Amino acid sequence: MDRKLLKLILIFAFLVCFSTVCYAKDYSDVESRIEKGQSKKEIVKLLGESVEKKFIVKSKEFIWGPEEEFWDKIPMGTRLEVWRYEFSDGNLNLYFLNEGERLDYRAFGRKGVVY
Repeated sequence: MDRKLLKLILIFAFLVCFSTVCYAKDYSDVESRIEKGQSKKEIVKLLGESVEKKFIVKSKEFIWGPEEEFWDKIPMGTRLEVWRYEFSDGNLNLYFLNEGERLDYRAFGRKGVVY
């Protein structure tokens, strides 16, 4: 009896943990609450930790994707910290320039859209 109960508890715990990791909500649920100038702490409080963080240096004049909207405003050689979040309808990238603590740009790429 104890083993069956333990198995049920483990399965339930796995399902609960998996459902929070899969980012099933739509981006539209949080889109209006993400604003340029927000602090990293505010963003983590709103969205949780990102699934990926990376640093890049702008070395290409042109880029394909939702970043096209603002890419030409960023000077060459700028160091960008990029946080990636996954949603059921696409991926969100948040850009912090030159090790800044506030959000500079965001780009949402819808699933299935080809650039």
